[in-house]
Amino acid sequence: MYKTIVVHVSPVSGMPATFALAASLARQHGAHLVGTAVSGWLELNTLMATGAPMAVMPTPDPETLRQEARQRLEAFERQCFEAEVDSFESRLLDTSAVEALVLESRYCDLLVAGTQDVADYGVLAPSRLPGRLVTQCVRPVLLVPPALRQPEAKLDKIMIAWNGSAGASRALAFALPLVQRASQVFIAVVNPETERIDMAAEPGADLATYLARHHRNVRVVGLDTVTETGSALCELARQNHVDLLVAGAYGHSRMHDWVLGSTTASLVEQSPVPLLMTQ
Repeated sequence: MYKTIVVHVSPVSGMPATFALAASLARQHGAHLVGTAVSGWLELNTLMATGAPMAVMPTPDPETLRQEARQRLEAFERQCFEAEVDSFESRLLDTSAVEALVLESRYCDLLVAGTQDVADYGVLAPSRLPGRLVTQCVRPVLLVPPALRQPEAKLDKIMIAWNGSAGASRALAFALPLVQRASQVFIAVVNPETERIDMAAEPGADLATYLARHHRNVRVVGLDTVTETGSALCELARQNHVDLLVAGAYGHSRMHDWVLGSTTASLVEQSPVPLLMTQ
């Protein structure tokens, strides 16, 4: 069970879908929902104090930045009342979004953010926030696409993107509270021979045996293709009409947490359904 869920309260247009799914999960699990918004003022102030190039630009008023964040949190609280979330709170931090959410991830079971969240407030060069979250947070990150049609629907069909890696195994472990509530679980293996997935004769078979002890309806779906792995997994998700995709993430460096075109990046950018990831 997830008992503490943190949701990033951002200004992007996809926020309604992100909130709706976070609220739905909070109700289903009887969880405490924490809405976190940031002003980014502290990092902006640090950059200006160190003589960063942006210091010559007009300085944003810290109170204006905080007021904008407060307004988002007030809307979050109203929505929690309307969505009948029993337990919730709002938090305003003056750090960057990455710093705030990585810190918050240490004290929650699940962190929810939008795939549309690309701006890390306060940094000199904007970064892709979802990628930094899935490679730096210590808890799983649930990324929600902005065009999600039924954000409050039950995550009834779940697909595990399996490549035998430690990251994929950790992601699955974090997803078990959702897996146990699902009606159908798919294990997706893409190009198993090339990827050398598992030691068993049938790729995905060992995982299916393990998962069968948690869930009676488990099915392995395989695909041999020349298509990039992330795109192939997204297509498998569409074909099988899944509600959630679970995958391990791979990061490279602190300054650049994924390589453009990698499986992690393409999953975040293309997934038609919510995506639960961890490194």
